[in-house]
Amino acid sequence: MATVSQAPATRSSPLAESPQATTLLGLLTSAVRDPSQRMGLVGLAACLALFAWMFRDCLSHFVYAWTQDENYSHGFLVPFISLYFANLSAQKGPVPIKGGLSLGLVCLGIALAIRMLTIPLPIPFLADLALVLGLAGLCAVLYGRGALRRYWFAFFFLIFMIPLPVALYSRIASPLQLLASQVASTVMNATGVPVLREGNKMTLPGDVEMFVAEACSGMRQLTGFMALTAAVAFLTNRPVWYRILIMFSAIPIALTANIARVVLTGYIMHFVNPKYAAGPYHTLEGLLLMGFGLMLLNLECWGLDRLIRLAEPPATEPPGREDQGRTSPQPSSILGW
Repeated sequence: MATVSQAPATRSSPLAESPQATTLLGLLTSAVRDPSQRMGLVGLAACLALFAWMFRDCLSHFVYAWTQDENYSHGFLVPFISLYFANLSAQKGPVPIKGGLSLGLVCLGIALAIRMLTIPLPIPFLADLALVLGLAGLCAVLYGRGALRRYWFAFFFLIFMIPLPVALYSRIASPLQLLASQVASTVMNATGVPVLREGNKMTLPGDVEMFVAEACSGMRQLTGFMALTAAVAFLTNRPVWYRILIMFSAIPIALTANIARVVLTGYIMHFVNPKYAAGPYHTLEGLLLMGFGLMLLNLECWGLDRLIRLAEPPATEPPGREDQGRTSPQPSSILGW
C-alpha cells in the first residue's frame, strides 16, 4: 500500500506522467516504460482484480440484463463510452497526486458496506450503484482528489448501464403507456382516424386492435436520450443553465418521439397493412423515430444557440476594421449543430 500513498503535489500520477502522452493508452504505455511506476501499475491491477472478485455478482447481473432484456441492450456500450470520456479528460495533461485518501476510503467503505448488505438482502440495484461508487473511491485512493475531479464524468456515466429495479421500472413505464395511448388516440381522432381507446388498447376501424405494450412505453427512448443529453451537456461549452436545460429536455423529447411512433403505427395499421406494424418493420420504425428525437434535440440546440447569440452584446471593433478578423460562431454541442 506504500506505493499508492499520498505524495507531494509536484509528483504526477503514474497514469499521467508524460505531457506528451495525451491518451489513456499513451499514459499506460508511458507508465509501463518507467520502472519507477511499474509497481504502482501492479498495485492498481491487483486492486481492480480484488474489486472485480468482490463485485462479481454485479458483473454477472449486468451481463444477464444486457443480453436478456432489450431495454438494457445498450449497456454493453456504456463502459466504452465512459472510456471515451476518460480519454478526453486524459488529454488535459498530468494530474498531481494530492489529497483524496480520506474521501476515497469513505467511498470505498460505503461501497463495501452496501455490497455486504446485499448478500443477505439481494437488491442488485444497490449493489450496482455501490460498484460505481467503489470505482470512484478507488480512483481517489490511488491517484488523489485531482484525478477524481478530472475523471468524475466517466464514472458518473456508468450509471446509465445499471438496470432499474423491476418495481421501479413498472411504476414509471405504466403511466408512460397510458400517456402514449391517450395522446396518440387524440391525435389520430383529430386527423380523421377514428379510435376507440380502452386503457392501453386502441381499436381502429375494421376491429383492428393495437395495444401499447410496456416495451412501447418509451422507457428505452427515455434512457437513451438521458444518456445522450448528459453527454451533450458535459461536452458543450455553454453556461450551466444551458446544460441543465439540455439534460432535462430528454424527458419531453423521448415522450414526443414515442408518441409519434405510436401514431405512426396506427396510421400504418389503418392505411397500409397491420403486418407492417409488427416484427422487423416495427423495429425499423423505432429506429426511424429515434432519428426524429435526434432532430428535436438538434432543433433545441440550434434555438438555444441563437438565443445566446442574441443575448450577447455586440463586439466592438476598432474604427475602420469592422470586417477584419471576424469569424463565424461555431456550434457548441457535440452534435455539431
